[in-house]
Amino acid sequence: MSAPTGPEPADELGPIDFIAIEFPGARITAPGFEQLLSLADQGVIDILDVEFITKDDAGNVGKADVGELRHPSGVDLSVWTGASSGLLDRTDVEEIAAAMQPGSVAAVIVYENRWVLGLVNAWRRDGARLLADGGISADDVAAALDATEPS
Repeated sequence: MSAPTGPEPADELGPIDFIAIEFPGARITAPGFEQLLSLADQGVIDILDVEFITKDDAGNVGKADVGELRHPSGVDLSVWTGASSGLLDRTDVEEIAAAMQPGSVAAVIVYENRWVLGLVNAWRRDGARLLADGGISADDVAAALDATEPS
């Protein structure tokens, strides 16, 4: 086994994923956002984009800045001000909005899985190479598992 070659290159990215979380009735809660910050602080993920999408009762859709959202007591979203990087385009917003209920807000978080870089680099030091990375939707996994169950 060869000696470690140092940390991963600064320009190397881990797998990029996203989640879209809907808050029915625009009732945004704090615990998930606190956990998200904790994961970023620990270096498990790097947050690349946080977008808020609104869908009013008439079905009109748009992106919203943190300052435009109702803030229930105990929820401070100010840390997310300016977190939008513009990675989501109009098609992404429309696709997410189509799944939303009227009167809701969705938070879309695009993040890099930083934890995997150390793992991949450990294998690279021994001559292995990364061939691919990517995500599989939870719906696809559930369907595949359901298909293996006896009838």
